[in-house]
Amino acid sequence: MTAPDDPIFRIGAWRVVSALDQISKGNETVKLEPRMMQLLVCLAEHAGRVVSVEQLLDQVWKDVIVTPNSVYRAVATLRRILGDDAKNPAYIANTLRRGYRLVAPVVRSADGQSVQGADSSVTSAEASTLPDTNSTTTPMTDRSIAVLPFVDMSEKQDQGYFADGMAEEVVNLLTKVPGIRVIGRTACSQFKGKSEDLRRIGSVLGAAYAVEGSVRRSGNRLRVTAQLIATQDGSHLWSGSYDKDFDEVFSVQDQIAAGLVRALQVAIGVDLPSRPILKNTLEYDLYRRGRQALDRFDKAGFESAAGYFEQALALDPTAIRAAESLALVHIYIAEWGYAPPREGFERARASCGRVLELDPMSGMAYAQLALISAVYDWDWAAALGKIQRALALDPRDPGILVTAGIIHLALDRRDEAAGFFNAASVLDPLGAVSHGELGTIYYRSGRLAEAAAEFRKALEISPTYLWAHWALGSVLLTAGKLDAALSEMQQATQDCGGDAGLALVYHAMRRHAESDAALVRATKAYAGHWAYGIAEVRACRGEIDQAFAWLDRAYRQKDVVLYRMKGDPLLRNLESDARYKTFLTKMNLPDTTSENFP
Repeated sequence: MTAPDDPIFRIGAWRVVSALDQISKGNETVKLEPRMMQLLVCLAEHAGRVVSVEQLLDQVWKDVIVTPNSVYRAVATLRRILGDDAKNPAYIANTLRRGYRLVAPVVRSADGQSVQGADSSVTSAEASTLPDTNSTTTPMTDRSIAVLPFVDMSEKQDQGYFADGMAEEVVNLLTKVPGIRVIGRTACSQFKGKSEDLRRIGSVLGAAYAVEGSVRRSGNRLRVTAQLIATQDGSHLWSGSYDKDFDEVFSVQDQIAAGLVRALQVAIGVDLPSRPILKNTLEYDLYRRGRQALDRFDKAGFESAAGYFEQALALDPTAIRAAESLALVHIYIAEWGYAPPREGFERARASCGRVLELDPMSGMAYAQLALISAVYDWDWAAALGKIQRALALDPRDPGILVTAGIIHLALDRRDEAAGFFNAASVLDPLGAVSHGELGTIYYRSGRLAEAAAEFRKALEISPTYLWAHWALGSVLLTAGKLDAALSEMQQATQDCGGDAGLALVYHAMRRHAESDAALVRATKAYAGHWAYGIAEVRACRGEIDQAFAWLDRAYRQKDVVLYRMKGDPLLRNLESDARYKTFLTKMNLPDTTSENFP
C-alpha cells in the first residue's frame, strides 16, 4: 500500500499533518518527534493489517541500529499521546508475537477517501472485534531461514552430538549475515528425528527456507551433505556434498555456509558471513559434547558440560565459545540452587570476567553479568546498564533478549519485559522460556486465561520445563479452578516446589490438615535454599508474621528467586503491610506500580 499522497489526513479523531510532525484534536495540538510521526504514518499505510516489529524496524528505523525495544517504547508512547487504552484499543492493537495493527479509520483530509485499500477498509468498531490470528504458526518473511538438525548417518549412530554441532555452527555463521532472520536452534531442534512436511515446518517456524543435512563419520573421515529448500513449494535451491578428513571440519562448515549464502544471494540478496571462532578439531569435539550435556538441563548435565568445556579450554585457553559456555553453565548451577549462592555466583562472575578478557565485545558475558547483578547483587542500576551494553553488542540474540526481559520483569516493568520476550520469540519461536515468562506477565496482570495458555505452550515445547507445572497451578488456583490446580501441583517435582504448591491448593480447598502436612514437607525440603517459597505459602494462608520471617530468611541466605518478589500475586496479602515496602527498599526495588503492557 502506498503512503498518503496528501500530507494531511485523519486517524480516528486526530487530524494528522505529517509535513509538520503535528497532530491535533479539537483545541489540542501535539508536536511529535519525526520518528514518532514516521511510525504513525507507517501504521496508517497498513491500516487494518498487522505490521511486524521487523517491518517497523526496516521502515522507521532503517537508518539507525536499534533493538526491538525501541519499537515497543515508541508504540507505548504513541498510545499515550493518542489517549489509547492497550486493553481496549481504539487506535493501536497488539497482536501477540506478531506486531501491531492500526484499528482506527484512516481518511484523507482533502476528499474524505480512505487511505486504506478496498480490501482493508475497516471501521474502528469492526476492527476492534477482528479475531486475533495468532496461532501455532509464526509470521513468515522471505528473508527467514531455519537450519534443521542434521541427521547422524554414522554406522554406530554415535555422532548425534557432532551432527547437532554441525547444524549449530552453520546457524552461527548465518546469524552473521546481515539482512536475514535465522530461526533459533531451540526452535529447530523440536523437529529432530521427525519426518515433518517442510510446508508445516516453515509455517510453524516462520521460515521461508530450510536447510537439511546429514553427517557420516568413520574414523577420521567425514561425509557431510546439505541442501537448501524453499518451504512453501519444496523447490531445491542448492545442495552440497563433502568428503573430507575430520581435521577439515571447519573448511566444510565454511563451504556449506558459503553455498547457502550464494543461493540466498540469488533469492533475496545477502552477503557472505565471517569464519567461525573455533579452530582446533579436538577442542571442537569437546565443545560439542559439552553443549549436548548442557541441553539436558539437570545437575548431572551441568557438571558434565562444565568438565567438557574445561577440557576444551585446557587445550586452547583462548577458545571464546568454550569460555562463554562454561560461564553459562556456572550461571545455571548458581541460579538453580546446585551450589551455595555466594560460591556459585562469584564463580559465575569470575567466568564472565575471563570471557571479557578474551573478547571485550561478548554480549553474552555482559548479559550474564547483568543477571548476576539482578539475581544476586540486587543492584538494579548495574543490571540495566550491563544488559543495555549486551543488547547494543548483540541485539538479535534470543538469550540476551530473554535476560533483558527477566530483569525488566523483576522491576515490574511488564510492558518492556513483554517486548523483550516477544522479540525473543520472533527469533526463537519455540523457546519455552519466552512463553513461560510471558505467562508470568499475564498472570501478574490478571489475564489468567492467557497466562495459562502460555504456560501450557511452554510445557508443550518442553515437558520438563522447570517450574511450569507450579506456575500453571498457581494461575489455575487464582482463577478458582482448584481441581485443575491440584492436578498441576501434583505433577510438579520436589525440586520444583511440588509440596509448596500442594500446601497452597489444599489450603484453598479447606483441606487444612493436608495443607499443614505439605507445608511441613516443604519447609524441611526448601528451608535452606528456597525460603521464599515458604514465605509465599505463609502469605497465602494469611500467616503474615511468619511470611515476613521467611522473607527475612530468604534475604539473609540470598535466595535465588527473591529478586522476583515485586508484583508476585502470591505475596499480595503482604502489600498493605508497612513491612512490605520496607522489604522492597532492602532489595533496592522501586515502590512503583507497573503500567499495563500491550
